[in-house]
Amino acid sequence: MDGLATQNDIIAYMFRRSGSGDLDALACLKLWFGKDAETDATIAARFGSLVQTALAGGLDGWMETPRGSLALMILLDQFPRNIYRHTKDMFAGDGRARGVVDAGHAWLDVLRPEECLFVPCLILTHQENLDDQRQCLEFYDRLEARLPKDFRVFRTIFDEHLRIIDLVGHFPHRDHYYGRETSEIGRRLLDNPQMRFDLPLIVDGGAPHFGYDALKLWRATEHALEVIERLDALTDEHRADGFGSLAPTWLTPKQVVRVKETFREFDLDGDNVLGRDELIHVLDRLGHHYSPERAQEAIDRITHESNAPGIHFDQFAALLRTDLTSDSEKRLRNRFKMFDREGHGYIDEEELKLAIHGIDELVTSEEIHDMLRFAARDGDGLIHFEDFLRLMRELAELDHKEDEEEGETSY
Repeated sequence: MDGLATQNDIIAYMFRRSGSGDLDALACLKLWFGKDAETDATIAARFGSLVQTALAGGLDGWMETPRGSLALMILLDQFPRNIYRHTKDMFAGDGRARGVVDAGHAWLDVLRPEECLFVPCLILTHQENLDDQRQCLEFYDRLEARLPKDFRVFRTIFDEHLRIIDLVGHFPHRDHYYGRETSEIGRRLLDNPQMRFDLPLIVDGGAPHFGYDALKLWRATEHALEVIERLDALTDEHRADGFGSLAPTWLTPKQVVRVKETFREFDLDGDNVLGRDELIHVLDRLGHHYSPERAQEAIDRITHESNAPGIHFDQFAALLRTDLTSDSEKRLRNRFKMFDREGHGYIDEEELKLAIHGIDELVTSEEIHDMLRFAARDGDGLIHFEDFLRLMRELAELDHKEDEEEGETSY
């Protein structure tokens, strides 16, 4: 595929059109903001090598034309956010993408209105400085009237990005990835879903907004708990829970996506290896404490090595796909205790928040409240064991149903 055809392929992927050739605004918004792991995997497989070339400066010549600039921006600014999600490499192309803005093209005259959202607006709004934020809004003021109505959600995004940079000086949701300390005002912003455009786009009754739905959060939680159960069984000297044979496994594509999402929660530095210190840190956040010796034992048993540096994805997948032989209700009671740390027989909102922030500290208070309401179905605002048991079984059944519908594919 030559350069022009490649550029057109990238642009066509990002700007979805109906069979009649009309722009499908809703499909575009879901693609751009959906935070879907299956989409991430598709982009990595299809465009990953081009992203690497662009990040290294090998495609800078594309800036000579407007559409080449647009395609380059997608490779530098958009696709890294999919391919390297949950790592600081999501932002690796932002600096080089900033150069695209100054490529010397009259964007409003040479690109379609929706394409101008990407060049220059998204490039500018991703920069952590006030000048670029202001320049973004100045350009958007001239662009907005030309946009399809469904895309005018961007004014809210750009306004709030400017406000965040003005208040904090940088985006606090990136602190986690850069190892920066989050200020008090940054923490308050993170806890406000109206300011959290790093979250997925949800279309509820046709009105786009940003956030996680309660079911998705509970599913992510369940998968993290499965990891802990297997680590405990693997390192329990009495093997009270029992543990099946740890061996290479077969995964359907959807299973690969689920396991990768869980692996990312544990792989804090994004190097695709789950090391001992990372394992200890994540388990500590969940109130589940491992000594260095026990963590290393788990890694060694999973990798079949002595003093192994860490667990790779395929080994992590084998761990998650290994059957536990213990009674399922007993395991679910142990899960429940991870939340009910006070031992009073129910999970309240504060306990739920503590546990969920151990898995993902960026989940907001409002989303945790939604999770509580989703699980506590008798309306008392507490998750009793019966509620928890029903929910965990429903989530397991949902995974099982997806797997059956998809059929078996090797990984």
